[in-house]
Amino acid sequence: MAHDNTVHSHQHQTDMPKGETMISHEVQLNQIGDWLRKGWQDIAHAPLGSLFYGLLSMLLIMLTMAFFEGSPPLMLIAGAVFIFIMPFLAMGLYFIAYRLEKGLSPSVIRSLFAWRGNGSNIALFALTLGGILSFWLMMAIVIAGGARAEALLIVDTSEGVLGFLTSEAGLVFLGGFFLQGVVVLALVFTISVVTMPLMLRDEKVSFIPAMIMSYKVTMENKAVMAVWAIVLAVLASVGIATMGLGLVVIMPLLAYASWHAFNDLVDIRQES
Repeated sequence: MAHDNTVHSHQHQTDMPKGETMISHEVQLNQIGDWLRKGWQDIAHAPLGSLFYGLLSMLLIMLTMAFFEGSPPLMLIAGAVFIFIMPFLAMGLYFIAYRLEKGLSPSVIRSLFAWRGNGSNIALFALTLGGILSFWLMMAIVIAGGARAEALLIVDTSEGVLGFLTSEAGLVFLGGFFLQGVVVLALVFTISVVTMPLMLRDEKVSFIPAMIMSYKVTMENKAVMAVWAIVLAVLASVGIATMGLGLVVIMPLLAYASWHAFNDLVDIRQES
């Protein structure tokens, strides 16, 4: 694995499986473009798998929005929920990218079971994010109440999200929801940016050391990771705002790019 743009590297042994050393790398801003470019190349090399997961993402958003159609505030929360489940949905795409870099043919069927090698830790990580999500949703309900719940109830649901956004109560809700969302999503990004790829590549790594490594990598690359988080958020928002249609391409692109980001950020070395 080449790290030509690496500025500094850091060695981590705490909480790592016996016989392994984790090396984290500081990266440069221009590498974000490289990650996205390599993501496009992976789409071209694995069109079937990319289309499968892209369509799955689109279907998920469409069903969620249809379910919450009569409740505009919950439709906005539904978009946030997608951000939480995205790392798990992306795992199959990580697996495909992993096979491509090894010169193997991508396998959609095998990608569906990529979690099995480290299933217990992936499940525990899912519970961790689920706990954070539950807290966020509860706080969103409190914010909605503070935005005069009675006003939210009389928003013309036939106008959908637009009617909600143009209402006074909707604007109050959006302000509180946005401020809280920035904090929560920043936390989620920090503890998950390399967690899933790390647990996929090394089945001996448990979820807590993986989250700690994700935190350390983010802190070592604050500026680059902040820009990368914004890129992920903007592109994912475009995909969601198009009723999921944009996710057909955006979801595999971001997943593959995230895998290449992980490769530049973290090395796993066996001690001799």
